[in-house]
Amino acid sequence: MDYGMMSMSLSGDGSSSPHSPGSMGSPTAAYNQSRRKIANKETAAILKARYLERDAVKQKMLDSQAKLRQRKIKNKMEKTAQAIAKTQRSPFLVDLLAENEKIDEENRVRLAEQARREKVFLRRKEEAKNAIILKALQEASDLDALRKEKRIIMEEERRLKALLDIEKTKAHRKADRQAAARAERQRKSAKAEYRRAANKDMLDDHMRREHELLMVKHEVRPKDDKDFEV
Repeated sequence: MDYGMMSMSLSGDGSSSPHSPGSMGSPTAAYNQSRRKIANKETAAILKARYLERDAVKQKMLDSQAKLRQRKIKNKMEKTAQAIAKTQRSPFLVDLLAENEKIDEENRVRLAEQARREKVFLRRKEEAKNAIILKALQEASDLDALRKEKRIIMEEERRLKALLDIEKTKAHRKADRQAAARAERQRKSAKAEYRRAANKDMLDDHMRREHELLMVKHEVRPKDDKDFEV
């Protein structure tokens, strides 16, 4: 597997997640997101180094096993050659040679198949590890995006609540102004009504006095109170 491509997949290129709701956010949120990206890159680098070290150890073990098998085959072939040299005049020479060649071919095919299976197993194992790591990092990135989106939603809710409070305050102030204006109108109306009543009393008193003066002047006898009319 290409560990360079793996490192790029793990660390990312610094772009925002496809689930990110935009570039909104506070400086603290941006700083925390940057710290998380750096931590993800460092984690990817550590994992890559561990995998490379583990692969190197495994490859060394495989090479040692292959060398051991080759040495065993070589020793067996040498022993076979020695046996053949000792039995060159033996009637079983042809059959023994054919049998050894058959055994060598079977061993070669078996070792090749075993090496192929080991490579396939290691490749699938590395792919599974990479998939797990990528999934974990993606889930972490999605979690960061969800947290950022939640912060944005909460900030928007606070902003709307503040606007609503301002509107309520304005409405209350308007209602207070209307109530004050209504009270002022009622006060002025009561004052005007009081003035009209006072003026009417003054006018009635003035007319009554004029009437009395006229009666005195013309020596008119006043009527009873019940017959008095203005």
